[in-house]
Amino acid sequence: MWELLILLLVVFGVHWWEYRSSVQEYTFAQPSTLDRHDELSTVLQEKTPIAVEIGSLPWRPQVAEKAAWTVTIDSNGSEMDMSVAQWIRSRGEIANPEALAEEMELANGLADIEAGRPWWWLPEMRDCHVGILDKGAMMGLTWVAAERHWIGCSHGAPLTLWLVHSRYRRYLPVGSDVDPWTLTVAEAPWIGRVQYIEVTIKPGWCIGLPSHWGFAVKTDAESWMWTANQHSLVSFGLAKMTS
Repeated sequence: MWELLILLLVVFGVHWWEYRSSVQEYTFAQPSTLDRHDELSTVLQEKTPIAVEIGSLPWRPQVAEKAAWTVTIDSNGSEMDMSVAQWIRSRGEIANPEALAEEMELANGLADIEAGRPWWWLPEMRDCHVGILDKGAMMGLTWVAAERHWIGCSHGAPLTLWLVHSRYRRYLPVGSDVDPWTLTVAEAPWIGRVQYIEVTIKPGWCIGLPSHWGFAVKTDAESWMWTANQHSLVSFGLAKMTS
């Protein structure tokens, strides 16, 4: 019994150390092809951001106009369902981004990424979402809790990402509404110590961010985007505890 308990503690300790570790340099890895799963698995373990050309995905107007997917919008405090073709003509904020991604089987389009995951990560992509970022809109500063958080652009204007390593987290304010592009010393007195980079994601490309990195997203025009997570048991458990 004690031997089994010690073994479990060792395994958990290794996984915890792996989850907590993160490369500090702002370097990007890029596998030569997604279908070389051994190479992709090695790259995924490097704890650096990954740039991947994923190609065309279903979440784009040319496909959505002919699809039978259901979009739920919040209209004056009440939810209303409509076909995605109707939604394109009238628009409105999507209230079911996860269900919509599941209906269009977004995870199937990410199968090559999923097939290259390290063996100790959980199978299947999780928390898949699709949506649209309007011109001038911004997704505030967020910290990655999963082993990999994927952000992709499938149509429209490129996405601009503000990326920062977790070592600078103590210098940045807390809150999902934080706009890092407009931070001043009044809001973050040590903002001058923060080293960050900006990355542009063109349609057909995506970025995989390792655990504990921070990011924000904006666009100069309308962008059709998607997100997804890859988890280990440790990151999945922590995400459930904090959600």
